[in-house]
Amino acid sequence: MNLDINMPSRRRSLVFACLCFTVIPLHAADLYRWQDDQGNVHYTDRVPPEYVQHGYRVISEQGITIQTIKSVDEVEASVPATPAISAEQAQNDRRLLMTYSNETEIQAARARKLDDLQALIELSEETISLLEMQFRQLAKEAGDYEKQGRAIPESLLTQIAATRRKINKYQDRLEQHNAKLAQTAARFDADLQRFRELKSLVKKAE
Repeated sequence: MNLDINMPSRRRSLVFACLCFTVIPLHAADLYRWQDDQGNVHYTDRVPPEYVQHGYRVISEQGITIQTIKSVDEVEASVPATPAISAEQAQNDRRLLMTYSNETEIQAARARKLDDLQALIELSEETISLLEMQFRQLAKEAGDYEKQGRAIPESLLTQIAATRRKINKYQDRLEQHNAKLAQTAARFDADLQRFRELKSLVKKAE
């Protein structure tokens, strides 16, 4: 199905903007498979903007298609008729239909994103653990000086203060990662629910 030339330009721009938004590498080594106007197939690390609207595939290092992004025509054909919704909801609906073909793809994307965030959480926790161990050692050294009735060296006090600041920084970072983990899980769950609703509307329309 071709784009209706009478379609409001704002709507066409919105669909194209959604497509452009999806051209984000899932992993550094992923490739994109796309075709030019002559039908030639290309494998590159990004899709030229002028070809995004024609759709493309994301290919893993093993040569496996891990995601298929639909063309503007395919998206327009698959968008079901729905009651009046906000422009933001309409944009999100198109994003879902362009990015995912089925529920399994949403669940896989959710798992990948949560795994990445969990790795950041674990890294922060390990860093905090090491810093706290270092802090205890420094505090012990300071205590030894006090037991001997000697003044604690200024350099040691500086190390103690700097280590405490680092601990506080990584604890804040850990809280941010945990909050983002919860937000991301909730967003994917909402996307999955909405995707099911849209697919149900498509079936009813058929």
